[in-house]
Amino acid sequence: MNYRCIPQAGFVAVMAFLSSCAYMQTHKNIEEAGRQHTGYHLTNPLKLYRAGGQYYLAAEQQQLRIHYPIVHDSIFLNENNDPTFTSTGSGNPMVYFPISRGTGEVMLRQDGYVELNTLKGELQDSGATCSTTLPGGATECRIQATVQGDSATWINPEASTSPGIGTTILSTLDQVVIDWPGTVLYNAAIPFMAPFVFFHQFLTEE
Repeated sequence: MNYRCIPQAGFVAVMAFLSSCAYMQTHKNIEEAGRQHTGYHLTNPLKLYRAGGQYYLAAEQQQLRIHYPIVHDSIFLNENNDPTFTSTGSGNPMVYFPISRGTGEVMLRQDGYVELNTLKGELQDSGATCSTTLPGGATECRIQATVQGDSATWINPEASTSPGIGTTILSTLDQVVIDWPGTVLYNAAIPFMAPFVFFHQFLTEE
């Protein structure tokens, strides 16, 4: 066996791994420029209502655009990879989502604790349909639980528009001309960037 090939093979393996962790995605933003998403926004303080034995959580319905970070890097920028949302309209109406009885009762307790992201996940996973009006006889409840988080936003994939053919072509062209070559160059630069990034993180943590 030629042991001189081991370092080269290791380097190739590392680069292959890095390429799966870091990539450019400007083409996604071009595609999203031609799309519109209906989404929902929770903000603290929350509004909770009850009608009979059912609890309802108020959310703001928004028309949203998605923006992706130029580089998705799960090595150095692993805290900045999530897409962000921008509201494109004004006068957003309030809608009301039914939530579980258990969650509603926790929110009423003085020793209760809820997180906005957890509430968002419950509303997404339940598949519950929101309503623009509350049932008759609904009353607002006083939330006494500690609410963690300032806001949470999500989209309804079923209420998203598709990009036009021109936008799709431009997005594909950008991916081939900009993102693929940029991804190769970015990953090639990672070994040179690593010492500076680690040094910066060390000083920040200190």
